[in-house]
Amino acid sequence: MNEQIRQETEKQIEQQTGWQPEQQIKQQLETLNQQIKELTGVYHQAAARLGISDNEFWVWYTLFVMGEEYSQQDICEMWSLPKQTVNSAVANMVKKKFVKLEAVPGTRNRKLLRLTDSGKSYVEGIVQPVFAAEYRTFVRLSEQERQICISLLGKYIGCFREELRELAALE
Repeated sequence: MNEQIRQETEKQIEQQTGWQPEQQIKQQLETLNQQIKELTGVYHQAAARLGISDNEFWVWYTLFVMGEEYSQQDICEMWSLPKQTVNSAVANMVKKKFVKLEAVPGTRNRKLLRLTDSGKSYVEGIVQPVFAAEYRTFVRLSEQERQICISLLGKYIGCFREELRELAALE
């Protein structure tokens, strides 16, 4: 963020809240956001090397790693992906006969994604190596570090959502 925008943002924060952000907190937020974007970039590079889009990767990841049957709506909610994005990825997978959609009895139009045999073979070749790398990475952390990482990121996300809801309520 350039210096002028930073100063304007700090003035806005101070005017709205009466609080002046500390330099240390600003630096920590910059580092956190850069690391989150860096992690997103790592997954993007993996998907690109596999020849698929980021969004298609997360659909495949859900079907392979999480091991259950999910609807397109489930995947949208799980990964915060737009419905049309998931629909496009799934349509491509159906076209290639990697997945089939099966209606859920008693629902209006909810359909579960089921891997076909060719889909199972394909997904093993694309997601399994990435998941294995994730797994090896995660076990390099102690159990306590893993729990702290999960807990703190979850808490941060929850608090940030609350702050944004409050901000929206003020408008």
